Order: sequence, then structure tokens, then C-alpha cells
Amino acid sequence: MKKILSLAVVSAVLFSSPWCLASWTDALRPARWEFRTGYAYQYTNSKRPTNFEFIPIMPSASVPMGKETGSGWYRGQWEWAPELFLAAMIHPFIRPILGVTPLQFRYVFKPESRVRPYLFAGAGILYGDFDRRETGSGLNFNAQFGAGIYYTLNKSVSLILEYRHIHISNAGISKANSGLNTNTFLAGVSFKR
Repeated sequence: MKKILSLAVVSAVLFSSPWCLASWTDALRPARWEFRTGYAYQYTNSKRPTNFEFIPIMPSASVPMGKETGSGWYRGQWEWAPELFLAAMIHPFIRPILGVTPLQFRYVFKPESRVRPYLFAGAGILYGDFDRRETGSGLNFNAQFGAGIYYTLNKSVSLILEYRHIHISNAGISKANSGLNTNTFLAGVSFKR
């Protein structure tokens, strides 16, 4: 126990020192601020009838993770992309959905052109009064993946087009847990710092 306590104290002192805090804040400084909005609907299968639509509003940050990797067509860079998950449910009733997706990572391809494609995956937590047998709980989790493109307008601004699949479920908090799966189509803008 003493060794663990000593390690915790030494770690706290080292990580709270000014030089370490400066390096952490530099490393976590967003390179871009982004905003996406669009339309999402639950897709049909035998267990989940189509009866759920929402309009997402997703502000996010983009933090580069290391240097560019690869060569040729797959040259690119990993990014951490934490995001607020705000939405207005519009069908079958009107209600807010609030959440955050802190574990989202993106690989942005870096071709020598205005169009830069990317792939991503993420997970987060959200709250919404879904009133649906598929979730059974107001507290839910979201897992998502998708692809998109940045279209560069100038050095500071890019347009975004994106598709993502979002799965919403309560991860076993409630017995009703078949979840909701949505097709989500988004457009947005990215501003370089």
C-alpha cells in the first residue's frame, strides 16, 4: 500500500509540474473546431420497426495524434475527435437528446488535393426520453462509425460531408436492450485554429 501511495504522490508531482502541464496542454490543443448537422432515421429490420427520427447537432474538436503516417494513397494522420451529441427527436414525438462522445478517433487521408477523405469510430454516453421498448432506459450509450470528406475552401475553412451509423443502447442497464440503429447523414464546416 505504501508503494502505491508513494507512486501516486510522485506521479502527481511530476504531472502537475509546469513543464509537464505545458506539454500536455500543447498536445491536447485542437487544430480544428467543427460543426455538423443533418438527419438520422432508424433503419428497418424485423425486431426494430422504423419509427425513430432525429436531427443531430454535433460540435466537435479535432486534435492531431502524432505525425503523419504511411505513404502514397493511404498517407494520413490519426486524430482524436471528442464531440457533443445534441439532437432533437422529431418522430414519433419531439424530445431532446443530450450526450457526449469522448472516445472518437478519426484517420484523415492527406492527398495532394482539396478533397480529404476520412474514416472514424467512436463511443459515448447520452440521455434521452426515448420511450421505446428497444432501449428501456433514458441513460444510453452510443457506438458509431462512418466515413466522410473534407473539401478545403481555403487555409482556414473546409466543408464536411459525412455518413455515420449510430447504435444506441443501454448496455444491459435495463432488460429491454435491443437498441436503435440509425443511418445518419451530416453536413458541416471545419475551422482551423
